[in-house]
Parts: sequence; C-alpha cells; structure tokens
Amino acid sequence: MAPRPDDPDDGVPPQGADVPDGTDPPSDEDVWNGIVARLSDVGGSDGTAPAEPEDVSPLDFPVAPWVAESRVVRPARDDSGRDWDATAQFDEAEATVDAEEHFVPPDPGPVLGGDPLLTMAWFAAAGMPIFLLIVLIAWPQAPPALVQAAGVVFVLGVGVLLWRMPNRRDPEDDDTGAIV
Repeated sequence: MAPRPDDPDDGVPPQGADVPDGTDPPSDEDVWNGIVARLSDVGGSDGTAPAEPEDVSPLDFPVAPWVAESRVVRPARDDSGRDWDATAQFDEAEATVDAEEHFVPPDPGPVLGGDPLLTMAWFAAAGMPIFLLIVLIAWPQAPPALVQAAGVVFVLGVGVLLWRMPNRRDPEDDDTGAIV
C-alpha cells in the first residue's frame, strides 16, 4: 500500500516489519533527523518562525460565499475579564429577554403554619424513631413505660397521616402529571 501524504510516518514501516525491497529499515535516528529537517523548513533558516504578512490577522478566516457579511471577532480590549468583544451584545440580549419575561416567584407558604394535627403527626412519625434510638443508646435502663409510650405515639402519628391521606382524586383535577 502506498503511503498517504497525511501519514505521520511518511511511509516508514513499523519496527520489525519486513521491507519489501530488501533494504534495511531506517534507524530511529534517521527518522528523527527527517522529522527535524521537515520542521526546520517551516521556520526560518536560523530556527525562528517565519515572518507573517502584516495585513493578515490570525483571526481572519475565509468566509463561505453565501455569507452576506464577513465579521472578524477579536479579543476584547477592556479589563472586564471577558474574552470577546461580542460579550456586550450577549449581555444586552439577555437583559432584554429578562425584562420581557420578568418572573416573580409566588410567596412561599408557612413551613409549620398548615394544619396543626398534620404537623404533630409528622413530628410523631419522624421524631419518635429518632427519640427511641437516642434513648436506647444513651439510657439503656430506660423504663419500659417510656419506650412503650414512644411506640404508641409513633403508631398514632402514622395512623393520623394515613387517615388524612386523600383516598381519591379531585374530579375537577385533570392534571396528568409533571409538565416540562
């Protein structure tokens, strides 16, 4: 197979491969010298980079024929920490959209200001297991009446929560679930 022009090895067979014409494969040093020679052609004769034409910007790119206006984006000149000069246009567009879509979230309801029976039931259902765990670890000789009372309060709390659960949907509620 003929070497491709974009092949990084430029037709150099891998080490240990048989060379079809019977010659010895080039040594690593020969390959390295060939790479250095090709790279020295890119720069100047003294190893420096070639001089760029002064009228060409490194950010000028060819533009497709169907593009009406060619624009060059250059780095920003200010010390705002922004990288590109189009950032002001993006900020202005975001401010316009924010002004048009002004959203004011509703005031949140009270955390514990709902139904006091439900609040106590939640504290009983969630707090009694934690209370029992702490009591049994910190006070192993706790009287059985305290443990039994905590168990009864837990069962009552779960019972109230189950009792207050809605058992059917509201007939006027046509909500099918989450709306994205």
